[in-house]
Amino acid sequence: MEKRERRELYEKTRKDLLDREHSNSRLYDRAILTLSTTFLGLSLAFINDVNPLNEAQYSALLIVSWSLFGAAIISTILSFWTSQKGLKIQVNYAEKYYLEEKDEYRKTSIYAKITDYLNYCSGLLFIAAVVSTIVFVSINI
Repeated sequence: MEKRERRELYEKTRKDLLDREHSNSRLYDRAILTLSTTFLGLSLAFINDVNPLNEAQYSALLIVSWSLFGAAIISTILSFWTSQKGLKIQVNYAEKYYLEEKDEYRKTSIYAKITDYLNYCSGLLFIAAVVSTIVFVSINI
């Protein structure tokens, strides 16, 4: 296989992988937002319809879970903003690197790194919130 063919295969594979990464990221964000909102709503309904808060044991655990769901939602929304900002910067970097041949622009913007961090945080916050809710419900059922 000649060098040009290898380069074309690489570009095709890279594009496919980036498209898949983008799709996974979009589904991940949607899942965190949808599930966090749903669990938050269900836990509010649980406390009002099944077990009043003044009769519940370890009610602070429920407040912690609400806070964690809220933080997961906020983290996901912030990641949208940092992602958009990062993409604009990366387009500028790509232009400088590829069209102007400036090697110092072969880098990743800080916003891309922040977006990754926020995505990890939103997942961990969501998991902690679900665990807190499950523990609270288990104690009070």
